[in-house]
Amino acid sequence: MKRRLRSSSKADEGLVVYINDTFCEENVKRRKLEHPSPIEQAFLDDDDDDDVVDQVALMRDWKTNDLLRKKKLILVLDLDQTLIEARAIKKLTSEENYLLESEADGDQDCTSSSGGKGSLFKFEVEPPLLVKLRPFVKKFLKEANDMFEMYIYTRACRVYALKVARLLDPDGDYFLSRIITRDERPGCDKKCLDEVLGHENVVLIVDDNRNMWPKHQANLINIQKYEYFASSFWRARDDRYKSLAEKKIDESETNGPLARILDVLRRIHELFFHPKLEVDLAHRDARFALKLIRLQVLGGCVLFFSELISGPPEESHIWGMAEELGAMCTVELGPAVTHVVTVNIETEEAQWAEQKKKFLVHPTWIQAAYHSFQREPEGNFPVDTF
Repeated sequence: MKRRLRSSSKADEGLVVYINDTFCEENVKRRKLEHPSPIEQAFLDDDDDDDVVDQVALMRDWKTNDLLRKKKLILVLDLDQTLIEARAIKKLTSEENYLLESEADGDQDCTSSSGGKGSLFKFEVEPPLLVKLRPFVKKFLKEANDMFEMYIYTRACRVYALKVARLLDPDGDYFLSRIITRDERPGCDKKCLDEVLGHENVVLIVDDNRNMWPKHQANLINIQKYEYFASSFWRARDDRYKSLAEKKIDESETNGPLARILDVLRRIHELFFHPKLEVDLAHRDARFALKLIRLQVLGGCVLFFSELISGPPEESHIWGMAEELGAMCTVELGPAVTHVVTVNIETEEAQWAEQKKKFLVHPTWIQAAYHSFQREPEGNFPVDTF
């Protein structure tokens, strides 16, 4: 079994010291939160003079400080391929049709025993859909709710989002009206935090598609896509490919992507509200905690990049990912290099790695570490099998 991420406050004492030193160097001004600020008080007094104050800004300021008093941050969650996966029934493969064998009414549980009780639902919409809940999602939401005020943010329509929200949150404990869809942002093909009632320094995002958040990469935890049903993308690249549904298996409940992300969220929350932090709550930043945790993943690794898909390695997306994870990246071979990253096992650099007993890995090793927040076993990413 793979090692789970640390979640204790004691394990992050070094990060607490670093945060204190950083904010002391920046000489951040502090403001106590025990009583409403003048801006908060103006909102509470229901001042209707829109020419004097921006009511949205007042509400955002008041709401942020109210959450901080409750020791809560804000968590924005994508739906499709993050918390669930949906597939039109007519697009199921012949090997996935067994999922429909159970006699069930629309919008009711219609899972077979192999799919996981209570995790598969049929939506009587047009076209009819099969919706699969990601393993661990119910526990994820329950535990995250103690630390965060949560939003759903999806590019799907509102009717669909509300139906999925009822599956995830049947008692209305987690999201209430905090559901943002494409209907609230017509014509927008990207996501932003304008509709989220809170300052950006207390907001974290979990989404499988990092490209949807061009303005908020620092807030983003990019989770591995949940692909339960067959993917034409992977089928076109490997005729031996089978989906999780076709193989009648699923992600791990105890060590899958959602469980790992919950560990990361727990660490960020603990760092943000750590009792030894000398920075006032109003000036702490969840994005900074996320950055520091990410930098630990590949700390101490020196990566040599060779023969990537196209263009100079240092301009590649994977190079930037590695640096975010704390690795040192280079295009010069030397004794300090610990890993050679390449897509071509026939290169001189790859042969050098084998001779010098360095790690020889495919770039997907970096992507896996980025999603899991841990250094994955290099042996699982040999160059010659990709």
